[in-house]
Amino acid sequence: MKMRLLWLLVPFLAACTKNYLDRKPSDLITEDEVFRNIENAEKFVNVIYQSLPNIYKPASAWPLSSATDETNQASDNSASYPDAGNFNTGSMSPANFPMQSQWNEFYGKVRSCNIFLANYEKVPQDPNYPERRARLRGEVLLLRAYYYFNLVIRWGEVPLLEDVLNPFDEPDAIYYKRNSIPEVMAAIVRDLDEAKDLLPAHYNARPNNWGRASKAIVLGLKGRVLLYNASPLFNPANDQTRWRAAADACRAALDTALTNGYALHANYGEIFTQYFNREVIWSRPAPGAFGDGGIDREMNPRGANGYGNVNPLQELVDDYEMKATGLPVTDPASGFNPQRPYDGRDPRFYATILYPGAIWKGRALDPNGADAPRSGQISTNYWPRKYQLESVNLFAGTGASDRKWVLMRTAELLLNYAEAENEAGGPGADVYNAINAVRGRADMPAFAGGTKEATRATIRSERRIELALEDHRFWDVRRWKIAEVTENRDVHGVTVTGSGNVQYAYPVLEHRVFNPNRDYWLPVPQSEIDKVSGRNPAFKQTQGWN
Repeated sequence: MKMRLLWLLVPFLAACTKNYLDRKPSDLITEDEVFRNIENAEKFVNVIYQSLPNIYKPASAWPLSSATDETNQASDNSASYPDAGNFNTGSMSPANFPMQSQWNEFYGKVRSCNIFLANYEKVPQDPNYPERRARLRGEVLLLRAYYYFNLVIRWGEVPLLEDVLNPFDEPDAIYYKRNSIPEVMAAIVRDLDEAKDLLPAHYNARPNNWGRASKAIVLGLKGRVLLYNASPLFNPANDQTRWRAAADACRAALDTALTNGYALHANYGEIFTQYFNREVIWSRPAPGAFGDGGIDREMNPRGANGYGNVNPLQELVDDYEMKATGLPVTDPASGFNPQRPYDGRDPRFYATILYPGAIWKGRALDPNGADAPRSGQISTNYWPRKYQLESVNLFAGTGASDRKWVLMRTAELLLNYAEAENEAGGPGADVYNAINAVRGRADMPAFAGGTKEATRATIRSERRIELALEDHRFWDVRRWKIAEVTENRDVHGVTVTGSGNVQYAYPVLEHRVFNPNRDYWLPVPQSEIDKVSGRNPAFKQTQGWN
């Protein structure tokens, strides 16, 4: 291998030394200097973590919930906030579409993983932490698997690159074929299977390593990967062996998490505002409260000095059941009162959504008064409660504390297992127990059981509610092949008129479109297609995007 200067290390070098722009050329660090020092090697790995998502990443500074039937990006129709609107209206092309930057971003991280793995033999042991060297390899394998999983769920067939290729040394190396989905999925699972034996189950003894890859994370990701791989989008023939593999992997992930102290946190709302709790298996720091892109600034109602830019849709509100009966609001026996539509709902509703009349920061929210949208802003007149701290004062810039973006938690593992086991073996006690653990934590009536189809519907409903605004819904409706229904309809907000005898109306905010012949997969960025034009006919644009 030729000696190379690691330009990829600029972010960590800038953090660890003087400003990169002040460096002399002789100061550039070589691969040998990086990997023959375990401290430098670990800093190299730290940089690979940087593309893990948070609330507004990797969705390019807008929440992925707004590109599905959870929320509306309240500035969809303005020139400065086009991203979710491009998904919702289908106004995309290979030359201009949301997430296009992630092709290069994720492949850049894959390349960094490959560089580390190619140099692993150079990395010395740490005499004070004998497991550290193997742990770093496990982390990199997990991260490569994670980034490839994010590539395959976006683009389906993608180039599978497991070696370091330098396009400057090998001019034709950039002209790759798109590997099949089974090939990519198999490579992801291979990396995870190797990683699991190199990583600790948790970092209780080394809390400074919080957020790093662990065995519990690896097994949780493997369960998620195999669940997707068994789902209709990836498994059109409904191969039952895939469901059995997914169920076994999800069970192993759940058992490992529970054995190592992960559990459902008693208070659902606190999961997203506490920096640590035992439900969260994997997370990363979330954006701060203030400024553009701040959690509270973007999500708070305008009367709290927020932008009100993220609005839950009426469709999501309607899917919260009634607490007393466990029935949907559309069921005449549910106890739902359309004159008091926010009374008596699933407790997760109140922890997730702020609604007209809700008491927030000492006052009732009023979409006709202090909380009215700004001129030209399209608002549903609902706001997120999940992630937000009531203590934050956006006028004074006080009351904030650090929060995290949840990448994986125990409730997801329970629902992953319930779904896979129901499909693999049919409904039964293990499936019902997993569903009811999640419902029970929310103090909702237990699911009494039913057919495979009824149980499937219940599991999907639970994912919709339990995991709302956590970036699962966008992918769930695609892997289930129901996006052509959920994303292809009118969506609504609420208006409130009168006082005392309040009248509610539910206007259409937008007609959303989804083309099932095209939109289940993203187009390859046109810039990538242009690179291979006339060189590699095997590298083709995603079907439907030509």
